[in-house]
Amino acid sequence: MSSPTPEERRRRRALLRAHHPDLGGDPEAFIRAMAAFPAHGSRTPTPQHPADDVRFVCRPRGLARIAAWYRVQLRRGRRGGPPRVL
Repeated sequence: MSSPTPEERRRRRALLRAHHPDLGGDPEAFIRAMAAFPAHGSRTPTPQHPADDVRFVCRPRGLARIAAWYRVQLRRGRRGGPPRVL
């Protein structure tokens, strides 16, 4: 997945800011502006196919939460936290 150059990002953000409906822009102009800039990479991130750098994490519940807390405590050692640097 290729990343856009800083100039491309600046142009895209300025155009989207100018036409965003929440900022008083026209919704049709916003849709046209979104379509004018192609997605970088092989596919556009969607809820079904998120970007490669997006991770969804569920917090453990019930006994799994207690076990996760205990594992963290074991990793930290007896002092209850990471070593302090003075």
